[in-house]
Amino acid sequence: MAKLALGKGLKALIPDESIEVISKKEQRLPGGRGYQFRDTRTGEVGMIGVIPIEKIAPNPFQPRMDFDQDALEELKASIKEKGVIQPITVRLKGDGYELISGERRLRASIEVGLSEIPAYVLDVKSDQEMLELALIENIQREKLNPIEIAMGYQRLIEECNLTQEEVAKKVSKDRTTVTNFLRLLKLPKPIQKSLRNGEITMGHARALISLEDTETQMEIWELTMSKGLSVRKVEDLVSRATRAAKKNKSKPKPSPETKDVNVSEVESILRSRLATKVKVVHTSKGSGEIIIEYYSPDDLERIIDAIGNSEI
Repeated sequence: MAKLALGKGLKALIPDESIEVISKKEQRLPGGRGYQFRDTRTGEVGMIGVIPIEKIAPNPFQPRMDFDQDALEELKASIKEKGVIQPITVRLKGDGYELISGERRLRASIEVGLSEIPAYVLDVKSDQEMLELALIENIQREKLNPIEIAMGYQRLIEECNLTQEEVAKKVSKDRTTVTNFLRLLKLPKPIQKSLRNGEITMGHARALISLEDTETQMEIWELTMSKGLSVRKVEDLVSRATRAAKKNKSKPKPSPETKDVNVSEVESILRSRLATKVKVVHTSKGSGEIIIEYYSPDDLERIIDAIGNSEI
């Protein structure tokens, strides 16, 4: 059975230097015992001790959506060797507890067979306070992906009635950082999922956000995924696309005409095959032109290769 990090006395329970023990006299907790503490950063006061895992209920406000199985296996191996080093955070709930933050540590501890786990125990009365605390604790202490962080900020604003400025203060970030994370939620869902999965970085996402056209965002993202483009390369493509869009806006718009269904289908096929924006202009006389956009010399070369290798 795995061990808890309790062999070195009270100090082993408190790895965080910001935690100050108020009283070294043991006090009762549901199913266990602990010591009073104060978090010098937030002023929060509670108990720290070892509590039975079976008395811990899940967090109803869990901001984490994705659990990496490989990372969980690494955590299990660490717990088997060194014990649970960083206590989880819970609140008192009836004759037991409700998880605030530390679900990965709790899951790993259960899977390696622990019956107890070190925990910070807070006396949180209202669900409103619980929601706010759960989101802030997870954002600050847990390794959430950018979309999970953005959704946490959004929930603080919508469900806790906080402003962006208030959110920034509570999570110890500047307002610009909070705003930039919230902007991620305006990206198309496939791009958000790609960012959640670590397939693209925040740098890629920030570049794509600056584009107003969703279709162009998707085209450059698809190219990024297929070619493994760097952030700098994506920024360059975005810059070129933005300049092209400004030029198109300055041109007089042709009179609107109903597009033939077959023409739309051809456009869709070409966009899919060439992974770029394609427009087919078909006249009533049966003639027309095909406009294929590219964003760099390398992109043009890629399109030419795609045309040469495709049976269009």
